[in-house]
Amino acid sequence: MHAPALTKIKASTAAEVCKNFELKEEARPLLTPAQTPREFLDVLLAQKKHAAAIDFLAHAMTPRDAIWWGCLCLEHASGARLSPDEAAAEKAAVRWVLQPTEENRKAAQAPGEAAKVSTAAGCLAMATAWTGGSLAPPIPQPHAKAPPIPPVPPGPYLPARAVAGAVMLAAVKAEPARIVDTQRLFIELGIGVAEGRFVWPDVQPPKPTGKSGSWTIRT
Repeated sequence: MHAPALTKIKASTAAEVCKNFELKEEARPLLTPAQTPREFLDVLLAQKKHAAAIDFLAHAMTPRDAIWWGCLCLEHASGARLSPDEAAAEKAAVRWVLQPTEENRKAAQAPGEAAKVSTAAGCLAMATAWTGGSLAPPIPQPHAKAPPIPPVPPGPYLPARAVAGAVMLAAVKAEPARIVDTQRLFIELGIGVAEGRFVWPDVQPPKPTGKSGSWTIRT
């Protein structure tokens, strides 16, 4: 019986994905040119190369799918046991996943900075902020005729690196004595996201009624 397809991963080979990040040295001998992403993940799990598998999944999925995976891991690890800054950062990341607008992307930066990238929630909010925009801080122009400051877009895989960091941090936060087991659980959760089994709720804006309303979440 064949394993379900990883429909959320567009690359046809694992090597395609690994071109976009530095695969951990101990995992390099396990990669072959013709391996599919599923085959490579199976080998990494069999050899207990969990950190490499987390890196791989974070880079193989789209930022939206990867950030959602990170949010699921953090929720599993911490639930309500988050500081106010971490809770705000996680909420900002989830809000963008549900509605990936430019406004929600920008709104994730401040809570991400407050929670710091030393926390899983902070990593996820910053991963969200890094899906667009510019890394250059706004610089006031001395006069109207000054040349504009060129934007410095985030690297295309900066969000993936932040998600991988978030998943690793969440595994430590869950139960330090069972880090290896938790990492494997999170990898399996990521595979479920990649298969399309663990999807975010469908969020639709309220119908215009002339009254203020909230978002409708369809599960």
